[in-house]
Amino acid sequence: MVTHTRTRMNPPAARFVRSRRLAGGIGALALIGLAVAHTATNAGGFATDDDASWPLFLAFGVGLSLAIVAIAVVAWRYSRRGVGRFGRVVTVVAGVLCCAMAANVFRLHPEIILSPAGPGPWTLIGGPALLTAALLPLRRRGSAARSADRTI
Repeated sequence: MVTHTRTRMNPPAARFVRSRRLAGGIGALALIGLAVAHTATNAGGFATDDDASWPLFLAFGVGLSLAIVAIAVVAWRYSRRGVGRFGRVVTVVAGVLCCAMAANVFRLHPEIILSPAGPGPWTLIGGPALLTAALLPLRRRGSAARSADRTI
């Protein structure tokens, strides 16, 4: 027996959990690849330059790569759990920056767009994947069963 008089019906929940997890995983792996390529390229440049300084290399070579890895972890956790506005905002910002970087590589250096040592393939794949992971709707556990119970 129904004891409440709810007149508003909830639509069934969207089932995009696997798509969001897949897109977030691809985006996070692309960010990890970007961090590794960035570290390797800067380490090669640091080794060949006679006037290179350790503080600049640690700040802008290794430090920036560690920041990219941290963003990848946040994006991966958001795509798995889907909880929190902070994770969604970080994922959207990372996706927009990756798309902008891919467009800039296309504009300035189209010959390196497929070079794994550069930012081309990582941003070309990672940007749309991160945006997709951030913009797909969430589905809560048991929400389909709860909405089915309310319609009886």
